[in-house]
Amino acid sequence: MKKFLKYLIIILILGGIGAYIFWQVKKKGLIKDNITNAVKKGTDSLYTISYDSSKIDEINGNVSFYNIVLQTDSVKKNLLKQQDSLPNVLYNITVKEITATGVDVAGLLKKENLTAKKILVNKPFIQITNTGADKPKPFTYNDTLELYKQIIGRFESIKADTIQIINGTVIITNSEGKSLTTLENINILLGNFLVDSTKDYQNVISYFIKDVKLSIENIQLPESKNDTRVNMEKFIYDAKARILNIASIQQYKTTGTEAITDLKNIQVDNLNTDAFILNRELRAGMVTCAGGVVTIYKKNKVSKDKNRVIEFSSDMIDEAHINGINLQNIKLIVVNPLKPQQEALVINNVKFTASKMASVTEGSTVNEMINSADWELSAGDFSVTTKDKIYRIIANDIFINNFQSVVKIKNVLIKPLLSEQAFVKNSRYQRDRFDLKFSNIVLNGINFKKLINDNSLEVDAVTLQPIIKILNDRTLPPDPNSKVGKYPHQLFLKMKFPVLIKKLQVNNGSIAYKERAVKSKQTGTVFFSNVNATISNLTNISEKIKNNPVCILNANALFLGKGRLTTTWRLPLIAGNKNFTATGSMSEMNAIVLNQIIEPLAMASIEEGQINKLEFNLNGNDYNSTGSVLFLYNNLSIKVLKMGDDNKLTTKDGVTFFANVLVKNDNPRRGETYKSEVDYKRDIYKSFFNLLWKSIFEGAKKTALGKKN
Repeated sequence: MKKFLKYLIIILILGGIGAYIFWQVKKKGLIKDNITNAVKKGTDSLYTISYDSSKIDEINGNVSFYNIVLQTDSVKKNLLKQQDSLPNVLYNITVKEITATGVDVAGLLKKENLTAKKILVNKPFIQITNTGADKPKPFTYNDTLELYKQIIGRFESIKADTIQIINGTVIITNSEGKSLTTLENINILLGNFLVDSTKDYQNVISYFIKDVKLSIENIQLPESKNDTRVNMEKFIYDAKARILNIASIQQYKTTGTEAITDLKNIQVDNLNTDAFILNRELRAGMVTCAGGVVTIYKKNKVSKDKNRVIEFSSDMIDEAHINGINLQNIKLIVVNPLKPQQEALVINNVKFTASKMASVTEGSTVNEMINSADWELSAGDFSVTTKDKIYRIIANDIFINNFQSVVKIKNVLIKPLLSEQAFVKNSRYQRDRFDLKFSNIVLNGINFKKLINDNSLEVDAVTLQPIIKILNDRTLPPDPNSKVGKYPHQLFLKMKFPVLIKKLQVNNGSIAYKERAVKSKQTGTVFFSNVNATISNLTNISEKIKNNPVCILNANALFLGKGRLTTTWRLPLIAGNKNFTATGSMSEMNAIVLNQIIEPLAMASIEEGQINKLEFNLNGNDYNSTGSVLFLYNNLSIKVLKMGDDNKLTTKDGVTFFANVLVKNDNPRRGETYKSEVDYKRDIYKSFFNLLWKSIFEGAKKTALGKKN
């Protein structure tokens, strides 16, 4: 009996050992068969799964699978293709290792519950093939859930304390194998994952990502309908913190390698997870960006009012609802795609902050986005070349605030690209060369809604400090084109851009006109310093002109740095009305000061004399001016000059004698004051300012010669 018990115990022990060995050998096969059959049956034989080896510890609930491969069955795939029944997408998946700890193996085998403390997925590679033949079919959330529904959708619950994915890769291709989307080095840490029968498939993704930390090293998005592609680097998402960070976003033209948009360190806080994942809507608190490059494409929309708008497009989101924006150090490039040869407008160091933002959708325009927002924009500088390639327009230190209705610009410069000598050499006819600088520009009370919606500028007040330099070489042939209809106010009325400036204030400006004379071949410069002026009712808007048809300029300045000049111009704004008036006066000055301009330009010189007063009252039109000039002076003595052999001006003695006989030394003289009437015929090839000063000079000359008329 003892032997029997001994043998029985030995047999039971051996049997137990054998059974244990048998189970250890068979359990892997049973589980493998179970998984293989579940995948095959769940996908209607479209997919097969295999793996090299596994480790299973059913007591401690630890399971590991190595070198897993999930792929389509070629026979089934071809059959479905012939029947035009292929699903939108096909998957091919390889995973180096899947390890699960704390697994309920019994529940797993019974297909009732899938539970684990931790699931680790190491180096998964997922290829998703879009099966659309001509045009890829839309990739929907249903496609992302298809395998879930078919393979593990029959579990009553799926639960894991932690799911971790390390160094994953996802590639989405079209039916020809061309890569559409690539996600590289994906790392995911998912906590408290639970899906049970109370969760429907519509909400699985949203539920899935509510306790997740996600990082993706690189994302390449598919080509968009506007022939661009987008690449993102270091994409980080933290669901609990509701923060999204992207180290950089680059947008490229499909035909180019240089980024048209390149943004750095983008952060979105208070992100609405469900809206972002399910609906491609960006609902968030603040969007910030540390800098980069943004390219905007101007677009002419066909509409009744032919408004020019700037349109935005997006490849990443369908709609955005955000509380605010904070963009720093942006280089903004504005391109006209209809004129690719035209130089782009580049604005550097743009900073933009906004709150109370309106919704942004595909095709939204600037006016739709910021009309209701409070925003502030500043920029470092920008420059652009004029169409004729003669000038460069430069602006710097720009500040715009729509809440305060103010625009401030430190400087606007219009710089000639050619030197004075090169400009004259490249000119066929006489023409003005401008060198302009406008500083400390402030626009107050600007109507931004009018500007953005109606492409119209309406401003209460503008202040600026101008420095104006003009050159003209009279040794060139006169321009054969008539300047009739080209007075400053006439040109302003012809502008297509509607403008209303209620008041424009000029502070401490300067104007210099340099001319090279025909006879002397020398230059003289007429300059006005300490220019202060007020221009009222500067507009080309017909409705505003009906209420007030006159633009008025009041100005004062120092003429040649000595004589105080005060003037008033009344300029008509009604088309067809060519009449204007100009009145003014200049205080006393030493007449010898005039030599710097009359010697090179008139080949004359004042030896002595004192100007006591100059007054003028002129009425002008396109062809002449009439009025009166009062020129008061004393002790006037002049010389007439000629060009000497050494190309220097010398005195014409005989002519000088007769000139001083003709010129009256004083006005008034012998108790009578001479006031000359002017009727000057305009040279239609000369400017508005030429008509004014020639008319004044005509009156002064008559007075000096003792003529009233």
